[in-house]
Amino acid sequence: MIVMNGYSFSQKTAFVFSGGASLGAVEAGALKAIVEEDIQADMVLGTSVGSLNGAMYASNPTIEGVKAIEDVWLNIKVWNVFTPSPLTPVFNISTFGLYLISPKNLRKVITQNLQFTNLEETQIPLYIVGTDIKSGREIVFNKGLALEALMSSVAIPGVFPPQRMAGNSIVDGGLVNNAPISTAVRLGAERVVIFPIGVPSADQEPKTVAEMLIRSFIFLLNRQLSTDIQLYKDKVELIIIPPPDRIDVGPHDFSKSKQLIEESYAKAKEWLDNDGFSPNADTLLHPCDVHTPPVNLMEAVTPEPETKATTRMKEGIKHSSRGVIKSIDETVDVIASDLAKAADDIKEKLFKKKKKEELSDKSD
Repeated sequence: MIVMNGYSFSQKTAFVFSGGASLGAVEAGALKAIVEEDIQADMVLGTSVGSLNGAMYASNPTIEGVKAIEDVWLNIKVWNVFTPSPLTPVFNISTFGLYLISPKNLRKVITQNLQFTNLEETQIPLYIVGTDIKSGREIVFNKGLALEALMSSVAIPGVFPPQRMAGNSIVDGGLVNNAPISTAVRLGAERVVIFPIGVPSADQEPKTVAEMLIRSFIFLLNRQLSTDIQLYKDKVELIIIPPPDRIDVGPHDFSKSKQLIEESYAKAKEWLDNDGFSPNADTLLHPCDVHTPPVNLMEAVTPEPETKATTRMKEGIKHSSRGVIKSIDETVDVIASDLAKAADDIKEKLFKKKKKEELSDKSD
């Protein structure tokens, strides 16, 4: 039996990282709290954005490794992932294409932050989950090219192109197993530690079609997780790291990673201090659970009148405009910072050149 900071580790432990786009920053904060307690995994499984967090942790399962994960989240921008192009959608629709966004920038981000080439090189065994869009089968990568496995797992259907290999067309693993508890159990895990992303706050109603679709997808993924928890809680030790109580950030918004990291870290630390690192499937209230809570009975009444189309249009334009202005402001800040740095570099080079010339003149 291994004991770390008072926690006993006699069982084979799996860390499971789930998908959730920008909400993956929640996992980074929670992981920091866990690693600070010297709690480690015997295997790591990840789906979608969780595969990126999991891969970096498996490669360097230390507090320094977690800091590297945080740095990625603090520096990533929405255009690094969802790179907009006015031509790509038109081209793909007119040619019956399968995706809307080029994965070029996302591939670049992963390449820049990946410290290993093959999955076998990580310090902890790593398993990356994808979905074969042709058959609906789960695909689990455990060896070979890490970059290609990760690009497969994050390939949101319709947004990014599928990765074609060995007769499969592989897309985001979240379609079939967003928090792969079942896979961890089949691989021999006796204790499964789950890093969920949480759900958006209930008092915020979606204002655009995109927000409506993304929120719906998040609820479906949490519904899958709640079912898996009920299925496996009596078969293995399940430890769910509680996410923040309120998630006021959309899964498409990468500008609030610092907030998500800090809030999830604080929540995980509070849970560790109060309850300790122990099974909590029966005590933690999980969103979208339709198995254990009382049935939510409600009387049907005349619904509130639908908002007028003109009002919805005005609100939509106003909402979208705020997002565009914010993105422009962020872009201007980045450009200004880059220009200032370039100017400083030029000044330093000119200064060094002048000094060198002065020293040369003196020697002559």
